[in-house]
Amino acid sequence: MGTEYEKPFSCKSFHLRCSLKNHMRTHTGEKPFSCEMCRKSFSQKSNLKSHMKTHTGEKPFSCGKCRKSFSRKHTLHRHMNTHAGEKLFSCGKCRKGFSLKHTLHRHENSIQNHF
Repeated sequence: MGTEYEKPFSCKSFHLRCSLKNHMRTHTGEKPFSCEMCRKSFSQKSNLKSHMKTHTGEKPFSCGKCRKSFSRKHTLHRHMNTHAGEKLFSCGKCRKGFSLKHTLHRHENSIQNHF
């Protein structure tokens, strides 16, 4: 294979210089990609592209079961857990299961004073 590029942090090494450069931004905080509409900045160009959908309203990823649409593919995949009945997140206090992480957090906040 090619040369491995080492970096000064204790993270994994990268085979491609561009992958290392992108990863280094997590350590440096560099965000060279800015939204021209709201000036929000991003470390990755793909994150800026995804963000732009919030301004255009574009939601190209649709659920085949309930027709709900999403701007990001991973959000659709997370949503699909609600239909599959999978309870991937459970409350550490009462053991109740939830299919979405934010629903668990809402539950935890609501029962905070009960335990």
